[in-house]
Amino acid sequence: MKKIVSIVGGLIVVVVVAVVLFVFVFAGDAIKVAVEEMGPKLTKSEVKLDKVDLSLASGAAALSGLKVGNPATFTTPHAFKLDNISVKIDTGSIGSDVIVIKEILINAPDVIAEFKKFSFNPLDTKKSIQESLKTSNFIAIQKNVDAFVKQSGGGGGKSSGGSSSSDSEKGDEPKLIIEKFRMTGVKVRAVSHDGLKMDTSLPPFSISLDNIGKKEKGLPPAEIAAVLIPKVQAAITDAMMGDLTKVAGDLFKNMGGAVKDAAAGAAKAVEGVTKSIGGAAGGAGDAVGDATKGATEGLKKLFGK
Repeated sequence: MKKIVSIVGGLIVVVVVAVVLFVFVFAGDAIKVAVEEMGPKLTKSEVKLDKVDLSLASGAAALSGLKVGNPATFTTPHAFKLDNISVKIDTGSIGSDVIVIKEILINAPDVIAEFKKFSFNPLDTKKSIQESLKTSNFIAIQKNVDAFVKQSGGGGGKSSGGSSSSDSEKGDEPKLIIEKFRMTGVKVRAVSHDGLKMDTSLPPFSISLDNIGKKEKGLPPAEIAAVLIPKVQAAITDAMMGDLTKVAGDLFKNMGGAVKDAAAGAAKAVEGVTKSIGGAAGGAGDAVGDATKGATEGLKKLFGK
């Protein structure tokens, strides 16, 4: 459970930080186009952004309907959907070495964790959930993102001066500070199609983080994500730890109860059949006895005895 919420949190953070950067690099419909073109390359799934409202003068942006779908072979509607994201940037910092993001607010993220097979062992819940996680949509997306990053990172050859091109590009990156990061009413639905089958919603929760990169006087986007992701992971883990284990445990108990009921029902059925057979056998025995008695009497009469 800890690992899956970590991956969920990490993917949400990476997507949101990337979109925030897109918002203030591109403008208007170009943001939507950039997100929808780049997203599928990263995730190997459908990525849609319905609407962007941007005010460069006030440094405010509102994004609605950001959806990351599932890779092929998964059947739920999406991996996660962020219907309402609002961003505020300190306009005085735009164009400077350090861009100050005053707040990122994400309202009611809709997350679906889909398992192809959920195997649950009550004697080792952690291991069984980790094994089940390997069949999930989030692991599939994570692998796609990792593969894209690895491929894009390539060799990153050396320049004539001995420094790598990636190092020089990193030096040109803007630095960021995120003063306020909020995720409210996070909703997670867990779906399993095989093994321990389930389709259940976990209790909603919220996350609140402040001053990311402020102590360092700004961090490059990749480092912002590296700092923010573990914090979001920890917050999600604290909020959700045990929820999925409890759900799986309850389902397992219910399954056990159903098995017991089925066994009891089968035993009663067998008992009923046995009694019926016994009754039938008894009736047959009486019939045979009567027939034998009748035959004996008939023989006696026949031979006059």
